[in-house]
Amino acid sequence: MKIIDYDVTKKIPPISESDIYNKIIISYKISSDKCSFIDYMIHDFGVIFRFRGNMKIHATNEWLIDTITWSDNYNNGETIMDLLLKEQAEMEKRDWQAIYYIVESLDDLMTIINTFNITGNYYNELIDRWNTISSNQKA
Repeated sequence: MKIIDYDVTKKIPPISESDIYNKIIISYKISSDKCSFIDYMIHDFGVIFRFRGNMKIHATNEWLIDTITWSDNYNNGETIMDLLLKEQAEMEKRDWQAIYYIVESLDDLMTIINTFNITGNYYNELIDRWNTISSNQKA
């Protein structure tokens, strides 16, 4: 697993545009009110890169029931780097922390799932996503 815990506008991360097909790119953010957002990158309709994920509410320590493709105005990129740069700029404006994880194996994914205690529908969706890209690796 690669961890990108620095400003991607100042240092180029070890990401390839083809990573969307055989890795899971995770965005972990903590809001100013301590809510956690854990999202993974999708190539929406094969056209635009977006983050899809879930939020853990700090006050209740519970995940939202449903996973969502975020509709924020910055959540769209023509490339992986375009999306990362837009999100980084927005996180700086909001004074939120952001860390990116490049998940390269099922073990990596299970580390993320266990570290952040991801459960329910989102757990199932992440496992399904891994199974989809895992089959891409074998092709």
